[in-house]
Amino acid sequence: MSIKVQREDMETSGRSRAEVAVGLNTADWLREVDKTRSSAVTAVRVRHILVQTESLAAELRDQLRAGGDFGKLAEAVSGCAHTREKGGEVGWSATNDEHLDEIVPRDVRAAAMHMKPGDVAVLCSGLGQHVVQVVDVFQTLHIESAPRTRGLPGMNSADAERMEGQLRALGFAKATDPADAHVVVINTCSIREHAEEKLYSHLGPTAIRKRNGEDVAIVVAGCVAQQEGEELLRRIPEIDMVMGPQYANRLGDLLEGVFNGNQIVATAPTHIMEDLTQPQRSSTVCAWVNVIYGCNERCTYCVVPTTRGAEQSRPRDAIKAEVQALVEQGYREVTLLGQNIDSWGRDLSPSQKFADLLREIGQTAGLSRLRFVTSHPRYMSPRVIDAVAETPALCEMFHIPFQSGDDDILKAMARGYTAAQYVRLVERIRERLPDAAITADAIVGFPGETEEQFQNTLRLMEAVKFDQLNTAAYSPRPHTPAALWEDQVEEKVKKERLQIINRLAAEHALERRQRYLGRVEEVLVEMRNPKHPAQVKGRNRQGCPVFFEGDIDELLGKLVPVRIVEALAYSLVGERVAERFAGGRYADNGEAAVIEA
Repeated sequence: MSIKVQREDMETSGRSRAEVAVGLNTADWLREVDKTRSSAVTAVRVRHILVQTESLAAELRDQLRAGGDFGKLAEAVSGCAHTREKGGEVGWSATNDEHLDEIVPRDVRAAAMHMKPGDVAVLCSGLGQHVVQVVDVFQTLHIESAPRTRGLPGMNSADAERMEGQLRALGFAKATDPADAHVVVINTCSIREHAEEKLYSHLGPTAIRKRNGEDVAIVVAGCVAQQEGEELLRRIPEIDMVMGPQYANRLGDLLEGVFNGNQIVATAPTHIMEDLTQPQRSSTVCAWVNVIYGCNERCTYCVVPTTRGAEQSRPRDAIKAEVQALVEQGYREVTLLGQNIDSWGRDLSPSQKFADLLREIGQTAGLSRLRFVTSHPRYMSPRVIDAVAETPALCEMFHIPFQSGDDDILKAMARGYTAAQYVRLVERIRERLPDAAITADAIVGFPGETEEQFQNTLRLMEAVKFDQLNTAAYSPRPHTPAALWEDQVEEKVKKERLQIINRLAAEHALERRQRYLGRVEEVLVEMRNPKHPAQVKGRNRQGCPVFFEGDIDELLGKLVPVRIVEALAYSLVGERVAERFAGGRYADNGEAAVIEA
């Protein structure tokens, strides 16, 4: 792993960045840091030896500081029966743990709360001389996960969940107010224009806190961090760490370097290691699971290969283990996640097929639903379509970006398929799965796009009629070929085309929703409707949001049969029906819910 650790700012003549940022010399700054961090400690894991004389206590302290074996010394001389039997181990201790008063008095425990891991000290009480070593500390420092910029919601959400899980594993708690956070982690995405400007805007208040002397660590993670690298440090020297998305699983380790006073830039290519910590997931019902990182495609408009690196498939056993653990924790739905998910397994040795992975994960006992995103039209195979059709847990939903309906634009984008090939792929899916939802992404205003070429995109939309379409006006991204082309489309034209495509997408979505009217849909309840507390919100198998009246405490995480009574462009409204759900998929007979075993 190649990580740059920057200890000094060349422009400050050797003075540390900490001194420049808070106006203190290094010694005073470290004392302020220690003061703040010690006040956040809520428990310590300690070892303990009780003796009666100061001289023996001092001798034991010196031996331990020189590397002596605490366990053997405790067994040999400790006057405390508990710690003598356990080799000095007391375990985790807080000031208010009354059951420990007869072993390690409260005043001694309170003093230990101000010690650092590895410290050895002699503390005195009415029981005698206590030789105490602190093994570990538990802190309730606060973190803030800042609002994520627009771009790749699945990828960013999964990265953020893993980073927050690592922070919680280190003893951090989430701050209710960002102004109270001791560590601010801003997870970014560079897919959309103005992402960098939004980042600098969000960093402002935290940087001011740091300049005013507050103890706060600032971490910028994700695609903008990867893209900008050291430029972020030059613009905002208060940043402590810049970390690309390939280091999301290493946040905990890298923070240790920050806490030791280093400024870190971690953007070099690296093999993405398995994360042993549990992500702090935003839902208790549905979960993301990464199966492949990075992307080997070279679309001329896209910065992802630059920021997320080459494709790296996770081992099959690691994916299976994570999904199994989620099911055991009570999760009902899992979405497998990858920038180009159909490529999973082709970099493994021997190579493996994504369709086989889908079938195997889909057979996980207790897993109600399985989804996957995002598919590339060039790699979506009939084997994947068959797997969805033949595996009950797999939901009938395919997210396959087409980006443009014009062959020349697709060629300029380096997408590797034609509009006709894309339409044929959708036809194959609907021949096998007539009720499947097809969702996609599209870009308007790509460099050189003429009015006729834009109309070809609208024609493809008319041919397919997507269940949902995510749209964007083209925005030049750094380090991409298309950003350098001279025939950029005027902003006014891009905005006009975006309005047109959005209107047509909404019309098609509403048209597609009509097929649900009168049907009984299997709805997995995920949350209370934030706008109408008497309603709950879930999704049907095709991923469409469904709202209906119900008690969230009763229904959260349950599969509920709901008759659809109203269809909107991007959601459905229904009413709970009395039919008892017994597993399987609902079939539409126009009147009642029929359960297929």
